[in-house]
Amino acid sequence: MEDVIDIISYLLDHLDEEDDDMVEDQLRAVGFAEGDIQRALDWMEGFAVEEQEATSPRSLRAYHPYEQQNLSVAARGQLHDWEQLGVINGAMRERIIDRLLALELDDTDLETLDWVTFMVMANDPGPEAFWVDALLGSNGARILH
Repeated sequence: MEDVIDIISYLLDHLDEEDDDMVEDQLRAVGFAEGDIQRALDWMEGFAVEEQEATSPRSLRAYHPYEQQNLSVAARGQLHDWEQLGVINGAMRERIIDRLLALELDDTDLETLDWVTFMVMANDPGPEAFWVDALLGSNGARILH
């Protein structure tokens, strides 16, 4: 799974610079497996899904057993805290959960949750996207945790 995340990072760095076929050829040339490349591309396409309706701020999220198995208690708690603090809304929470589950990890640690949340917020056209840029240093590295 580390390879898929590495591929996604590579794609983010090179999507605007080159055409898709060229990027895929480069990924193959450095030794990434075809299946991992396709999983990474599929994961990126998940951002094109239409936005879900906003949920009530007073709603409570019940997790399906599959979600409970694949999202750690800490990750679910962090999502809840962010929503209560107004950092994310219900629709964004659902998008984060969708992108986490699409990675098909055995368990989601907080570092992966942070990374996926950052990706979701950076790809969201809403006002949250403006402050995401403030979290990046001039070299693209995160400056806040």
